[in-house]
Amino acid sequence: MTTNIKQNREFIDLASNLQGFIQKNGWISRYDLESDAFSITTPNLSEDARIRYFDDEIALYVTNDNKIEGIFMEYFKSNFVQHHKDLKPVLENIEKEQGKKEIGLVQLGKDKIQKLAPDIQEALQVLLAEKLNLGLNQAR
Repeated sequence: MTTNIKQNREFIDLASNLQGFIQKNGWISRYDLESDAFSITTPNLSEDARIRYFDDEIALYVTNDNKIEGIFMEYFKSNFVQHHKDLKPVLENIEKEQGKKEIGLVQLGKDKIQKLAPDIQEALQVLLAEKLNLGLNQAR
């Protein structure tokens, strides 16, 4: 029970102040050109960090002691951004960087992550509201 409370508290902190969370933890972003996956994580994930899905679009990297080490969005360009139109600037930044590579990872600078954080934070808040049955997404 305590680990659930700790994990939920960290998730609430993440969803309520993503910019601060990213800055405090020194997170970086990566976009995988081959798998269409976007993540914002610690520079080096712990060996025990595993992806835990919270819905069809967003997952978190969580360690055995329930520390959140990153956010993972699968099918980012082909699905996630279609449901979160405010994230289109992310695509523009990725596409600029993608032009330099054909395969591999694209990394966005910290300044760009900070600009994107409010939109990703909003998606996390909607997810949190749904998980807690707060009904916030109906009020939008």
